[in-house]
Amino acid sequence: MSLDKNTRKHIVLIVGAAALGTGAATVLAYAARFDKTAQHMSILRGQQWVEELLAGHPIRFKNEIGMSKGVFNKLLEVLERESGLKDSQYVSAQEQLAIFLHFVYQALSNCGLQECFQRSPDTISK
Repeated sequence: MSLDKNTRKHIVLIVGAAALGTGAATVLAYAARFDKTAQHMSILRGQQWVEELLAGHPIRFKNEIGMSKGVFNKLLEVLERESGLKDSQYVSAQEQLAIFLHFVYQALSNCGLQECFQRSPDTISK
């Protein structure tokens, strides 16, 4: 069975349009990987959030970190003195401890901690 000339043209147009549409969608999906829009854009960075917690209501601090401010400060002092916990180039020892305690107490994922502390996946993992 042979197809007439118009039917063949119609099939070629449909196949060509489908291929063009698929190619365009692939290019757009690939290009979206290179969109450099910032993901973490909260006004409060990690250290600022910790400082806000420390300056705020004691119950809010306990609800977020899992201990009182006094215990947190004492633990920070002991860890700095006894285990060598110290500020890194970008993250204070205080924030490092808060990240760890918030993770333990809230059972957040790396992504949840990134959002809360406005830090990269690498920083949270360290």
